[in-house]
Amino acid sequence: MHHQIVALDAWHLCETKSASPQEIHDRVKDASIIAVTVTPLDASTLSAAVTPNLRLVVVIASGTDGIDKRRCEERGIRVLNSPSANTESVANHALAMYFACRRRLLTMHHAVFRTDEWKRQGTVMRKMLSRDGGLPLSCQEEVVGIVGYGAIGQRVAQACRGLGMTVLIASRKVAAGTETISNGRTPFTEVLRRSSVIVLCLPRNPDTINMISDDEFRTMSRKAIVVNVTRGGIVDEHALLRALRGGLIDGCATDVFLKEPSGAGEHWQDGDSPILGLSEAEADEVNLVVTPHVAWCASATMDNYLQTFKQNVEDWCAGKLSNVVV
Repeated sequence: MHHQIVALDAWHLCETKSASPQEIHDRVKDASIIAVTVTPLDASTLSAAVTPNLRLVVVIASGTDGIDKRRCEERGIRVLNSPSANTESVANHALAMYFACRRRLLTMHHAVFRTDEWKRQGTVMRKMLSRDGGLPLSCQEEVVGIVGYGAIGQRVAQACRGLGMTVLIASRKVAAGTETISNGRTPFTEVLRRSSVIVLCLPRNPDTINMISDDEFRTMSRKAIVVNVTRGGIVDEHALLRALRGGLIDGCATDVFLKEPSGAGEHWQDGDSPILGLSEAEADEVNLVVTPHVAWCASATMDNYLQTFKQNVEDWCAGKLSNVVV
C-alpha cells in the first residue's frame, strides 16, 4: 500500500519554524503518516475533516505531550514515539548543568569578561560561595535525588555514582501517608529533604504538572540545586522564582520551560516563560543557569532518531508494533 508521509519539523537540520494552524492543516491534509518532533497536533488537526487519511503519527522524540492522544484513540490513529534515543546526550547535559550551577561557571565567566574585579581585588572567589555563604560542595559530598527513573534517570544515576555521589531514587509522589517503598527507592519527600542535587527526569503529564512547587521547595535543603532536563511545566516556574529569590535553594539549572521558545532578559515579553524575565545580573545572583531545550542535541541522538523512525514505520507497515503510545 502507498503511504504519504509528511514531516512537520526540520529537526535533522537543527531548526524549527512555527507554523500557523492553517499552514499545518494544509500540509497534512493528504497524509497517511505524520512525522513530528515539536509541532503540536491538536484535536482540530487530528479531526477527520482535516486529516481524513491519517493512520499513523510517529513522534521523533520521547515526549508526546503535544499530541492530542484522546482524539487519536477515538479515530484509531496509532502514535509511536522514539524512547531512549537521546538518553546519553540528555544525561551528559544534566551533568554539565550540575557542574555549571554548583561551580557557578557562568558567574565566573561574566566576572572575568565584564568586570575588572579579579584584577582589582586579586580574587573573585566570593562569587563562588553558596547562597548561605558556604564553599561549593564536591562530588563526594553530594547526595543526588533522581526523580523519574526511566532510561535517562538510570543513566544519570550511573554517571553520578561514577563521580562518587550518593544517589537516591525517588518513589512516586503520592498523598502523605499513602506511600509504599519498593525496589530500593526512597520516599519522594525524603528525597527532597536529603538531596543536595535534585535531577528531574520524568515526562510531563497530568500527574506531573507543577509537581515541584512551593511546598516542595520549602522541603528542600538550602544547599540544593535543581536540574531539569525533561519538560517545562513540571516545575512551577512562579514558585521557582520565589524559591530562588528567597534563598530556599542554592540554584537551578534548566533546559526546559513552560513556554517554548521564549524571550529572555531584555527580549522577554508578557506570556514568555516567567523565569526568563530575570536580567542576566539577577540570574547570576540567584544562580540560575539556562539552556534553550538542547539537551537532546548530539550526533548519536540524530542517528538513533533516524533509525527508530525508520524502524517504527517499517514495523507498523508489516503489522508489528513497537514503541506504542496509542
